[in-house]
Amino acid sequence: MPNSKKSIPFIDYEPAEVKEKTGPNWRIVFRCRIPGTNKMKRFRHRVKKMASTRDRDRYAKRICVEINKKLERGWSPFAEETKYKEYKMLIPAMDKFLANFQEQERRGKLRTPTLKAYTSQIRMLKNFLNQIDKENLLCAEFTKPFVSNYLDYIYYDRKRSPRTVNNYLAFCRYLATLMVDREYLPVNTITKIQPLTEGKKVREIIDDETRVKIFKELLATNPRFLVCCLTVYYCFIRRTELTKLKVKHVQLAQAVINIPATISKNKKDDIVTIPKALIPYLIDNIKGANQKDFLFSNRHLMPGETAVQPKYISDQWAKLRKKLGFKETYQFYSLKDTGITKLFMMGIPTIKIRDQARHHDITITEKYTPRNFNRDDTIFSAGLDF
Repeated sequence: MPNSKKSIPFIDYEPAEVKEKTGPNWRIVFRCRIPGTNKMKRFRHRVKKMASTRDRDRYAKRICVEINKKLERGWSPFAEETKYKEYKMLIPAMDKFLANFQEQERRGKLRTPTLKAYTSQIRMLKNFLNQIDKENLLCAEFTKPFVSNYLDYIYYDRKRSPRTVNNYLAFCRYLATLMVDREYLPVNTITKIQPLTEGKKVREIIDDETRVKIFKELLATNPRFLVCCLTVYYCFIRRTELTKLKVKHVQLAQAVINIPATISKNKKDDIVTIPKALIPYLIDNIKGANQKDFLFSNRHLMPGETAVQPKYISDQWAKLRKKLGFKETYQFYSLKDTGITKLFMMGIPTIKIRDQARHHDITITEKYTPRNFNRDDTIFSAGLDF
């Protein structure tokens, strides 16, 4: 992590002096480096009139001393009483954006998990500014060199993965875009930072033998969680969406689940098909439930008035992994990956899988399917001649 430092005289600023004492208008003059550049800007401060020239001179010198103390501590005149937003401080600007995010979430325009992620990102950036003693960093200094330094801190000092660092980069790009839109920055230079190369996805397709063990174990010991897992496997519903679904969204007669825009990740109303194999389990799970109940509640995943927290689902999966001893790379979302892959192997058209998974682009659907590195028997036996 970079060392913190104070402003350096004659590099970051030229000290204040009483230079203009001709006539009734006295001026204190100093220069400061324009943030993000190597150029200096001249500032003039008027000294109020006094009956005694000697008293006025002493007063002017005291002002010079105070200005120089502030300059040495890193204060910048650009941050005060200026019409240029880029010379406002970054932390208050981020606080204003965060307040806007919170209002968007209150109005249903922003998902709660997204708000939590933005809040966490802003908190981390504030912590970094505190550690390098740059709490007064100006918006104009939110540049490519600064963000590169910040990402190095995340990667090397905090030892985070390339995928996590890229998430931080994505937020910094978004923050810079907001700052350009609100005229806190003239241009977004963060887009020039290249993301780190990410490794292969950690989670894997769950093999047939392990899936059978999971099914038998949950059927015997935790049937409510089994329904939860089967819904992800067959319908490709995301964990957070799962916790917000209500009984009324399950239309068994039509064999579909309605996913309202208010809970969908992509903020669009949509439906997914309920395969025949899942219908009996859903029937049993919602038997006697109120239509307004959450499909999976905090009452051990039974339908109920209070939604289950996403972490509870992850914790149940972790307990299951420990009990059965299957691999760490078999994660809860592996159920979704596995379901998608099995449909590909059954020859279901990609566009139908895309719609069931609610991907906005078919290339996203194809990323969930690992390449076949063995001989393809269909091509081998096709009898293609020259």
